[in-house]
Amino acid sequence: MKRHLSIASILFAITFLPAAADATSISVGSAIAVSPTTIAVPIEIKDGLAVAGWQFDLAFDATDLQVNTGCDPFSGDIYCSLNTGPVTEGDFFASGVPFNLLIPGFVDLDPITMNQTGLLFGAAGTFGGSAPPYPSGDGTLAFVEFTILGTGRSQIRVVNSSIDEVAVPEPATLLLVLGGLPFIRSRRSSCRLAREASLSSSLTRRTPRIVAGASAAAALCRRTDARSDRHSPHSVTSPRRSV
Repeated sequence: MKRHLSIASILFAITFLPAAADATSISVGSAIAVSPTTIAVPIEIKDGLAVAGWQFDLAFDATDLQVNTGCDPFSGDIYCSLNTGPVTEGDFFASGVPFNLLIPGFVDLDPITMNQTGLLFGAAGTFGGSAPPYPSGDGTLAFVEFTILGTGRSQIRVVNSSIDEVAVPEPATLLLVLGGLPFIRSRRSSCRLAREASLSSSLTRRTPRIVAGASAAAALCRRTDARSDRHSPHSVTSPRRSV
């Protein structure tokens, strides 16, 4: 009885798990005034989950803004680094300091004029922590400092972004591990509950991947039952002989 209740409890808990969060995104935040001719732009992450690394490019209007490659790290400018220049680390990987790796990227230049074309590419960061938990949630990945040539109000866009997230076990996987192996004696009940979960309309609406996991468990049960039927002994009736 306790085994049956344990399996039912796991399925009940999974049924009422909150819906999955929105996909992780990287975007440009509000500009920060550094001086009358300089701004720092935060690059922000939203809904990160166990993030181990990130990468992005920035597209901007080079007639209005220029990456401040000539910034002075000794002037008291906190958005200019001696090592990475106008690209500095945000607070999202704060727990990994001083072991984080920040690659400031490269400013694309016109091969003839050597003027900026409006692209910063290859900016990347890697979390320096040696063990989980990896950073999750919202925060600032980096700051990029620009010199204003015009109004400074032109759009800056994140392009070609990617996020390296550490895999977290799905609830359905935990169901198979926790709800199957410890309860071998109540396999029939486990299989029945898995079949019911795979057909549950409330689960379908909330967490489709859990239904997929339950469906996989139900399919495994069917294969196991079929295998058992093939190997189970069948009663054989001896032919009756006339006397």
